Amino acid sequence: MAKRKKHHNWAALIGKFNFSPDKILFKGSLVKYGEESGPALGTAICNEWFDGGSITADIQFLKPTARAGCLIIITYNPTTKTFLGAGLGNEVLYNIVSWENKWIQYGLSGDKESLLVNHSYHIEVRVRGSMVNLYSDGGEVASATIPGHLSRSQVGLWCRDESDIIVKNFNVNNEPSRAFVVMQFSSPYNELYSEVVQPVCKEFKIDTRRSDETFGPGLIIADIIRQIKEANFIIAEITPTNPNVYYEVGYAHALGKPTILIAERGIEKLPFDLSPFRTLFYENSIDGKRRVEEGLRKHIKAILDPSGVRLV
Repeated sequence: MAKRKKHHNWAALIGKFNFSPDKILFKGSLVKYGEESGPALGTAICNEWFDGGSITADIQFLKPTARAGCLIIITYNPTTKTFLGAGLGNEVLYNIVSWENKWIQYGLSGDKESLLVNHSYHIEVRVRGSMVNLYSDGGEVASATIPGHLSRSQVGLWCRDESDIIVKNFNVNNEPSRAFVVMQFSSPYNELYSEVVQPVCKEFKIDTRRSDETFGPGLIIADIIRQIKEANFIIAEITPTNPNVYYEVGYAHALGKPTILIAERGIEKLPFDLSPFRTLFYENSIDGKRRVEEGLRKHIKAILDPSGVRLV
């Protein structure tokens, strides 16, 4: 049986759009901005929420000008009007950028002069944690690691041109969030992972990974770095003095990755660089297990709060 195409509801925030079941039409024009003229701008938000996976669309420029652009909005903050987007045009041919009262560029490639008239570009944006990959007609054209935390958000389109832009087959495919778990691989920490961390994360439909669960050829440290980037957040048990754990926590903090620190109550002293951070302490007992479960749930709920792009 063929999969039924999901219907999206759209709201135009800026500019003129025509929405129909089979396509989205941005009505481009030349607009007066004070004493100067320029291409019309458009922003439209969809009722689909997204926190990782892929977004696809077919984008066609009818008569693109030098400043033509069409981005898929990955995250949008309705309070600040800031967004993260990826797609075609703007300053170069392919872009991964954010708008925060100015353009911040993360991944760029291609010559803007290569933008084709009336060509239907099949654009795909894949998001895992803070990793964003952009594909055009099946080929990867740009990638970037976004600093901070990409929270669950509505998605949409940003358009700019003097002529019309047509978008068809807009589709959102959500994937489960990921937590990368950092800890020493021995008892009682293995039990903490299997009896507390995994069940609590499963309640939120979050996939959990530890580095010892990765198999196949390749460098271990490269796999760890990739998994930290692809995770939505990190859970780190920091009780024993373990240089590997501290290295991975430090790398996660450098990326601005949300990190839940867990430590057994009674630890003599937290490392100096970790002592300022809020830490979830627990006791190795039945009541301690219940308390760390409750604390972990609260931390995860705070991280998954749908508030757009949140830099931490």
